[in-house]
Amino acid sequence: MKRRGFTLIELLVVIAIISILGGMVISGAQQARKRGAVTKAKAQMASLETAISMYETDMGSYPGSDNKALVEALTKESEDPDWSGPYINIKKDELDANGEYSDAWGNAFVYVKPGKNNASFYDLYSKGPNGAGDGNDKDDIRNW
Repeated sequence: MKRRGFTLIELLVVIAIISILGGMVISGAQQARKRGAVTKAKAQMASLETAISMYETDMGSYPGSDNKALVEALTKESEDPDWSGPYINIKKDELDANGEYSDAWGNAFVYVKPGKNNASFYDLYSKGPNGAGDGNDKDDIRNW
């Protein structure tokens, strides 16, 4: 007698293997997204630090002490003859409703001058994926 088709056990084994492989792929993709968001936030911070440094070189001091003042100082034309910006180009979708520069998770970067950790200049940090903290949480990305 010829055997046609697959047994129930064979089908269940194949479904289990496919489920396990699918779970591994999804898990790997989620980890890659997390790493990508961290890398983006670090790149954004590096760009901000470069822009702040150029601003300080031209103007002789660091911009005001909050995210919105920082964005305006680096991007909006000034009457000061020493200003030679814009120092950074920020896309509209990278600004939140308050005009603050947002990290990869949609949280505003925190800019404090003078800094608590960098007293001679400024603190700059992202609150990371959890969106909370003071720059000292495990998932925060900071310049100190």
